Amino acid sequence: MTPQVMRDSTPVGVRSRQRRKLSAMISKLPLSFPFPFPSPATRRMFASRLALAAAALGCAASGWARGPAAPPVAPTIEFIYEGALGTDAIGMTLAPVKGAEGQLTGHYFLGKALADIPLTGSQQNGRLLLLEAGGGVFDLELVGAGNGDGKPPELANSIGATGTWTLAKRRLDVTLGNTGKRESSARRYEKVTSEPDAAFEARVQDFYKAVLASERAEAARFVDYPLKVKQGGKTRQIASAEQLVAAWDQVFNKPFIEALKVALPHDMSVANGQAMMGSGVIWFGAKGAAVINLP
Repeated sequence: MTPQVMRDSTPVGVRSRQRRKLSAMISKLPLSFPFPFPSPATRRMFASRLALAAAALGCAASGWARGPAAPPVAPTIEFIYEGALGTDAIGMTLAPVKGAEGQLTGHYFLGKALADIPLTGSQQNGRLLLLEAGGGVFDLELVGAGNGDGKPPELANSIGATGTWTLAKRRLDVTLGNTGKRESSARRYEKVTSEPDAAFEARVQDFYKAVLASERAEAARFVDYPLKVKQGGKTRQIASAEQLVAAWDQVFNKPFIEALKVALPHDMSVANGQAMMGSGVIWFGAKGAAVINLP
């Protein structure tokens, strides 16, 4: 393997003084040669070249000592779930803690509030035990994909989770389905848009509310045209706000509205540069709603 040669970090001025000093020392050495002794100018030239060669060897040795660059660290993956807590819609995001096997971090939120509640906990043999600061406890069993390998499911291969949430004497059933994942980063939608998460989600939520209220012109403002409408393996394109308003009843039909009602416009999964609401009923790009999947 070819060693990496690192750049010399010594300031330019210091390197220049070092070369001059070494050159002067070499030119004064009482050497005897079996051939005519070089002139002072020639000796200075050789001394300068020797100093440069020594500096280059020093850099190479430094590079060999450090060895090849370390491989990039794999990003933490956040797993996203949606479902029900009692009769309330709920969303939950969980991720393993790096360097702490079996430990989890994350949050959940209620659909009626869309405000994150932090969680800490553990994962062991397919069981999740998650604690919130207010005293609530989730005791959940992961649901596997049924691949028949006999191993307990993990976050990475589960399709959902079921169990209970308790707080003091209050106890509610919990059912969750895995809707997607995304890479953990400082911003949730870093791979979708350059704007802050709150600003991006505000536009998503405005579109969501406008569609459910059948406010056609308002909803059309939050679309990235041409809007792709997919159904039964076919794709239709809506080129403008005027076309969307004219085709409203065909695009936002009753089955779509029912699917939209249970989707959550917050803490969405991300794939291929777009954010996905629910199980893919709508995909959002940086400029707005980009793809609609009709049931």
